[in-house]
Amino acid sequence: MKQQRLTALACLAVITTLAACTNMPQHHERYAGHVIEGNADMVVNCKLLDSLSSSSGLTGFFAPKGVDNIKQNLLRQADSMGATHVVWDKPNVGYDATTLNGKAYQCPSADHPR
Repeated sequence: MKQQRLTALACLAVITTLAACTNMPQHHERYAGHVIEGNADMVVNCKLLDSLSSSSGLTGFFAPKGVDNIKQNLLRQADSMGATHVVWDKPNVGYDATTLNGKAYQCPSADHPR
């Protein structure tokens, strides 16, 4: 009897947790702006605007989703400061957080020479 009660409570806890996770609102819409994710060679003649950094609680198996969420938010941030390109460092996936750093650049173009 006691074992059945514990099993039922465990199942209820799992179901409640899964329901809560699937009903969480998604605030991570895809970035649709014009900032280009580039590499160091692409920004040689560009002006460094600022460093970017953010973290996510998604780690382990969920780290790629955490990195994507961070990128989307930092691309918006770079766009708001007038960046044309972003160069990312390698993500750092730790035990309790996933962190991503990058740099925002403004590069000259035919439309907007520096």
